[in-house]
Amino acid sequence: MRQSVAGGLCVSPRTLLTARGRLASWRNVRWFLGALRLTGAETAVVVGNRQLREDFVAGMLYIAGQRRVEVVEGPLSAWLSHHPQAAGAGTTRGVFREAIYTAWPRTRLVVLRPELAARLRRGRGGPRLVDGRSYKRYERRGHIPTARSLPMADVTRDQGALRSLISVRRPVVAYGAGPYESVAYFARLRMLGVPAQVFIGGWQDWAQARAMRTRRGPFGGLSAPDKALAAALAGAALVVFVWRMTRRR
Repeated sequence: MRQSVAGGLCVSPRTLLTARGRLASWRNVRWFLGALRLTGAETAVVVGNRQLREDFVAGMLYIAGQRRVEVVEGPLSAWLSHHPQAAGAGTTRGVFREAIYTAWPRTRLVVLRPELAARLRRGRGGPRLVDGRSYKRYERRGHIPTARSLPMADVTRDQGALRSLISVRRPVVAYGAGPYESVAYFARLRMLGVPAQVFIGGWQDWAQARAMRTRRGPFGGLSAPDKALAAALAGAALVVFVWRMTRRR
């Protein structure tokens, strides 16, 4: 990487996904992190020019057990323009694993399809499902029963929805179109203070299982967008800052 933070480690989402867009095995993920010379005890700061990629990488690191994960908000190019002394060439992983990734994975944050189906069958007291796809896809292509729509594109400006998710007493389970979007959406919610879990297979995994029920048509959002806040954000100057993911396991 020519334009990066000097000495920064280059992590492409493709290295954490299979050719079909599924997550690589956790064994391979941990080997890859060891090849990056990570042990899990470090504070990982994720930077980049595309928010979805940054959030996905941050989410994978956090689930894998990284002690602390931070994401620099805004494009890397904008951040470097304010911190030119930090610019330099990035580095890639080694051919061989140079460290042993010893962090304990946060498996309790991951929900698989059979578990989610069982929890939904219990009915009352089940999880609060949040669908991060666009509302158009949520409405026309279907969604998991009881899931509420909160598109990832709207999540930072819908303060009413965020407050309800932070204060809800039921477990919050987030999902997107597939593993890539689901992990990124989960990471963004965690960075905003929502103690979410992730249905890691996403809508694709649920819809492909013929025994699983789906629902079409509107089911309603969590709350109406805060228009005043959205207008204020649109007119505000851009500020580079860091979202911090909670350290609670």
